[in-house]
Amino acid sequence: MNTMLFIGVDLGTSIKRKSTGIASIVEKNGSPWIYAQPEHVISDDALIHAIIAGMKTGHATCIVAIDAPLSRPDHGSMRDCERRLRTYGIPCYPSGADWVSDWVDKGIDLKSWCEKTFGARVIEVYPYAARKALNIGACVRKRSKKGRQMIQEGLGDIIRGMDEMAGDTLLPDDELDAILSAYTAYCVLCGSFRKMDGKDGTIYVPLKRGLNIINDYQPYGKPVLKGE
Repeated sequence: MNTMLFIGVDLGTSIKRKSTGIASIVEKNGSPWIYAQPEHVISDDALIHAIIAGMKTGHATCIVAIDAPLSRPDHGSMRDCERRLRTYGIPCYPSGADWVSDWVDKGIDLKSWCEKTFGARVIEVYPYAARKALNIGACVRKRSKKGRQMIQEGLGDIIRGMDEMAGDTLLPDDELDAILSAYTAYCVLCGSFRKMDGKDGTIYVPLKRGLNIINDYQPYGKPVLKGE
């Protein structure tokens, strides 16, 4: 199979509970399709690597979208891309804070592994910003039953095979975030995205749906161009 694969990783840090979600999407007939049942696992590096490698088997190329900071601030506690998100009402963790240091290390290490092992393109994504842009459960708590239902139904509207894959099961929020991450990678291939960028990092966000204002920003130091 020589199709492009889009892998989303909602990266956690705990090895005592399931804290990492991993999902994959392919393109078929011009539409995104869920590729396989998402995984929900403890955040053991070897286990995460094995799952990604298994998903990648049979696919010539892939884009890996990781929900974790993939760089550190040039100075202070926040990167330019995080400050830009906050100006649009999108809260995010400060990647330079000591209490997220292990998470940042884990994200940077996973990016390096994917690049070296597969030659994959690796991007940083943020599922909450994606939900805001796509108008999918943007105002609900993602861990609540109602929030998960809204997010899962919204994903079912834009990704084929979701309903058949999930059936009557309500997916964990980590798996839903992984699917959102994979979908963002798909949007990057299609040119349907914007970048929250800066000197010290870039976060990719899908183009908006409806009247949401997430895409009214300007990339760092230059005008907006579609697909940039």
